[in-house]
Amino acid sequence: MKLEKMDHVGIVIEDLEEVKHFFKTLGLELIGEQNVNGEWINNIYGVDAVEATIAMMKIHNGETAIELIKFHNQVETSNETKYFPKNIGASHFAFAIQNIEQVVENLKSTSSNIIGEIIQYEDLYKLCYIKGPEGIFVELAEKL
Repeated sequence: MKLEKMDHVGIVIEDLEEVKHFFKTLGLELIGEQNVNGEWINNIYGVDAVEATIAMMKIHNGETAIELIKFHNQVETSNETKYFPKNIGASHFAFAIQNIEQVVENLKSTSSNIIGEIIQYEDLYKLCYIKGPEGIFVELAEKL
């Protein structure tokens, strides 16, 4: 057995339009969106009567996608912390970018916030963390 590549990362979200806007502003493109329901999705998630909208986004010419999953019949949840989480498990996405200052400026049109500040790590990178909508944490890394 050989792993070939990472295909996508899934994120369960509540406000699909807001999250799509955030990732579009970051530079990803929408490659598909559809409403799903039925036995196959019920079986894969191990629940009954799932209705969802799934939107796939990726970097232009990239291979790995982000799958945004909006359940239409889920209980509301909240992620109120504005700071970086210390929870065990997945914590953030990292994107290699150019012109970190401009990207951060562009993201001001979304509901995201920069955490801390843009820092320079040795002579290697400029880095920062962004808290996007719905508690999605993103690391931006500009190679120097």
